[in-house]
Formats: sequence, structure tokens, C-alpha cells
Amino acid sequence: RRHTRYISGTGVQTCALPISKPPPTFVPLDPFTVNLADKDSERYAQIGVTLEIDDPKLGEQLKTYMPAIRNNVLLVLSNKTATQLLSREGKEKLARSILLASVQPLGYPVDFEEDEDGDAAADEAPKKKKKKKRVAVQYPVSAVHFSTFIVQ
Repeated sequence: RRHTRYISGTGVQTCALPISKPPPTFVPLDPFTVNLADKDSERYAQIGVTLEIDDPKLGEQLKTYMPAIRNNVLLVLSNKTATQLLSREGKEKLARSILLASVQPLGYPVDFEEDEDGDAAADEAPKKKKKKKRVAVQYPVSAVHFSTFIVQ
């Protein structure tokens, strides 16, 4: 940690400043336009997605895998309904699903059941299952941001 000194009414004070890390790199994906899974009507979504990564070198690697990443994201989007996407919670779940879909082609182990279990739990009474210990995986994509989000 770095320290800095400042003068206050009681004299010279020292405080610790956080060590600054380099800014993240953002990798925008071409916008997605998909038909949604609504059964009662024809609905579609137009969504702009940007991936946030901590390592700028990974940006080039992502471009190599972009066809597979876009395919996975399209599959995630086309399985959603308009109702699922319109709430803030739905958008947050979608961002998590897109994050998982974007790192899978890079060879990272992905547990899509984690997302499905969350959706199923909202629809059904909780079932008693033995919980598996989950190991926290550090993915190279640290966040998913939406630049546009239109559902019609």
C-alpha cells in the first residue's frame, strides 16, 4: 500500500491509499438480434453486449474464439422469454449466463446448472438435494455489460 500525508486541523496525518490496478479492457461484441422463447406471441430482443476483462492480452484470444462465443450467447438469449429479460434480476441472471457462455470456448469449466437451478427454484418448491462443494473459479471475463437492451 502507498501512504500519503495530508494536513488536517490536528496536524499531519498519514493514511493508506489502495494500490491502483490497471484499468480493465472492454471487448464489445456485435449486437445480437434474436427471437425469444415466448410461446404466446412473437417477441424479439436486440441486445448489445460488452465483455470486461482484466488482461488486455486476452482480448486477442477472445477474437480468435468469437464465432463460438457468439454462438453460445445466441443460444442463451434465444432460450429466454421477454418476461425473464424485463426485470433487473432477469438482466443480472442473463449477464451471468452470458459470462459463462463466453468463457466456455476458452476451455474453462462451466456449470450451467447453477443458473438453471436458480431459475427452477423460483418456479418450484425447493427440493432437498445434497449440496456439492463448489470451487470458486476465476474466469478471465470479469463482468458482462449491456450497451443496448430492447425487447419487443
